[in-house]
Amino acid sequence: MLSKDKLKQMHGEAYVESFEKEQSQLRLARLISSLPVSKSHNVADFGCGSGMLVPLLSDRVDSYTGIDFSEQFIKAAKIKNQRSGSNINFVCADISKFCSENQDVFDLAFAMDFSEHVYDKEWLNILKAINSSLKEGGRLYIHTPNAEFFLEIMKKHNFIVKQFPEHIAVRDLQSNCDLLKSAGFEIGKTDLIAHYNVLRVLHPISFMPGIGRYFKARIFIEAIKNRRLDDY
Repeated sequence: MLSKDKLKQMHGEAYVESFEKEQSQLRLARLISSLPVSKSHNVADFGCGSGMLVPLLSDRVDSYTGIDFSEQFIKAAKIKNQRSGSNINFVCADISKFCSENQDVFDLAFAMDFSEHVYDKEWLNILKAINSSLKEGGRLYIHTPNAEFFLEIMKKHNFIVKQFPEHIAVRDLQSNCDLLKSAGFEIGKTDLIAHYNVLRVLHPISFMPGIGRYFKARIFIEAIKNRRLDDY
């Protein structure tokens, strides 16, 4: 198990540069456009990275706050989104500490392509913290790789392809939902969706009996705060 300091090092300047070059906003745009987002909503983006959600949300919400523990990512986010409106804010902080200082504040929260970077115990604590930052009935949206996808299975066994070193906790749908429930959320909608790059052409196979489960690349979950947990 990697230490917290080691994880921070892995998400330093080199990772930020490669992330900006390789990641496509399409994987998020296809999801965000259909969500019930309102101009009255205060939104938190946990593990915000360089703020890829900003162009998709800034005109649709009252306020957006991006939170990340990486100073390099927050610096990149501020530069990338410096022309965004005054309703956009970025904070470099530990999520649990940030949430303890901002309880019952947000209507919506996002954790997009984030949970796979965090071990179970720490992720559960983060989910509890996020729960405390949401208003009653607030919603958390999670997007993450699916451990049952055939490519993730190959990576797990180091067969032909290797897992990203930063992806230390790729989970299946049930494991994600169990952690959310333990953190005081009820599960709203869930979806298993196609990969956003060329592998999306394989998604029709996911509807085939038997083998279909291995061709669902991404997990998308809507979780709703149904109780507050103060013991994180």
